[in-house]
Amino acid sequence: MASKDSIEKDRSIIRELVQDPRQTNVALSVKVGLSEGSVRRRMERLVSGGLLQFAAIPSAAFMGRPVHTLFEIQSAPGSTDQLIDKLAGMPEIAYVYHVTGQFDVIAVGYFASSNAMRRFWTERLGHLDGVMESRSVMVLRVAKRAHEWARDIAVTGDDESAHADSEPHTPGS
Repeated sequence: MASKDSIEKDRSIIRELVQDPRQTNVALSVKVGLSEGSVRRRMERLVSGGLLQFAAIPSAAFMGRPVHTLFEIQSAPGSTDQLIDKLAGMPEIAYVYHVTGQFDVIAVGYFASSNAMRRFWTERLGHLDGVMESRSVMVLRVAKRAHEWARDIAVTGDDESAHADSEPHTPGS
């Protein structure tokens, strides 16, 4: 188990990277007070452990898919995992969440047009084995994107998680 001090050093590196992911390890080392080699090793460990990822995140609209839709899906008993796997394999679907509440699954998709979304919903999603009920919710405006939450934490700090007694969770835990 990593020490609280070590976890905080890793988090400080991540906070700086969220602010400017293109900065060099040398610049990063100056900001976090570690050697360049230490920063490099910590980043390699964070990436290989699945705790840090680097990605280019284009605008869906710019990439030709301006229609952003959430699908709320109630699955038949015992079919949720198979349904999640099917949805995760569909190119139109960007995110699939297993959730609590009235629905079992939330899927987020991006489409070229509202007609393309309608065809997906009625001709593909509606015919998947295990779908008992589904609703669609079209996004009219995105006020904040998923990856932007980390910028807020990087700027303001996150006192609650900074003082948590548990070590960082790996994806899927």
